[in-house]
Amino acid sequence: MTGRLTAAAPLDAHPGNGSRARWTVSTDTLAAIAVAGAMGTSTIVFSEPAVADVLMAAVIVGLPLLGVTRFGNVSILNIVLWLVLVALGIAACSMSTTFGTAVTHQVVTLFLALGAFVLAGYVAADPLPRFRLVMLAYVAACLIATAAAFAGYFQILPQAYDLFTSYGRARGTFKDPNVLGAALAPAIVYVAWIALRNPSRHALLAAAVGLPLVLALLLSFSRGAWASAALSLLLVVWLAIVTTRRSADIRRFVVVATLGTATLAAAVASMLELDAVENLFAERASLDQSYDEGPEGRFGGQAKAVRLILEHPFGIGTHTFRDTYHAEEAHNVYLSQFLNAGWIGGTAYIISVFGTLAAGLYASRRRTALQGPLIIATAAFAGVVFEGFVIDTDHWRHFFILMALVWGLVDATPPVLSPERRRHD
Repeated sequence: MTGRLTAAAPLDAHPGNGSRARWTVSTDTLAAIAVAGAMGTSTIVFSEPAVADVLMAAVIVGLPLLGVTRFGNVSILNIVLWLVLVALGIAACSMSTTFGTAVTHQVVTLFLALGAFVLAGYVAADPLPRFRLVMLAYVAACLIATAAAFAGYFQILPQAYDLFTSYGRARGTFKDPNVLGAALAPAIVYVAWIALRNPSRHALLAAAVGLPLVLALLLSFSRGAWASAALSLLLVVWLAIVTTRRSADIRRFVVVATLGTATLAAAVASMLELDAVENLFAERASLDQSYDEGPEGRFGGQAKAVRLILEHPFGIGTHTFRDTYHAEEAHNVYLSQFLNAGWIGGTAYIISVFGTLAAGLYASRRRTALQGPLIIATAAFAGVVFEGFVIDTDHWRHFFILMALVWGLVDATPPVLSPERRRHD
């Protein structure tokens, strides 16, 4: 049952009669404001802790106290795995070359995992409206990051160029262009689903929102983000096709996909008219970058990481790899977790991430009112899971948001469609 907080208004409701007006705020409303605030600022991460972290701390503490969460088996199982991972990571910090920063890294991981757990419980308690709240606030956050990226990259605000770009690549309100691109992908997946499955008026609005997001994704010049977004979109279209029984839906998918592809191609062609865009696009599209090759490159570092993992069953401690063995981290989150927390911790991470993906894919096959949200969350999460093979994603906020959505939606008791609805669908 929804609770209410009540307070007296400062002025009398009816002057002279001694009565005082009172206002009430439901606990659901307070929780929604906190969640929307945390999601809406989740892309503003110039520094840490960010504003979103402060708001998420309020979510972690406040939502269970307000009684608006319901924790299911999937969420509980996964938070146990994350607690094991963090505990073993902290234990391995005794071997780290920089103990203080290593422990801080593990504490941040714990904070993000607890945030995902509470957010999952919030979604599970009332899945449909709360999923929409999270995604709409997240899309708004991505539009803020996109506006900043455009303002810097196109020098709409010349003084903001250095603030919102790095090495000629848009990074918006993030510290890294790669994270900007990756963070935009879930929002693009959400608006793509709306374009595929909603009435024409909503589809046109979704397309209008999606186009600047896609352009910002391209201007991030992140190969991993490009591949991640493409994988997620292909998965959304495939799941939409295999889960529908109406030929009209399939025709709509074909039309929307064709129009969307044509519009994107035209937009990319117009952007390539700019020499700076064309040159950097050609460079980033190449698969033989100098920093990828050789023993000190990305792939050489991953080979070192594999050897170290096999030699150290308890890990080598957070940040030891970049401080002692290589110039940077392994650029593979799965290898990094084994380095940070040993064989058991790395295995716990693998089970949680790929178990979450499998649970989402399995649940999205069921014809329930939660099928659409499950397809969106699972497809977007799949892209981040894939990107983890080429970059360290362990502290990406949208990774934990998407993981929480999958946990909460799978844990939610899905409404069963009526026979009449089944026949129409």
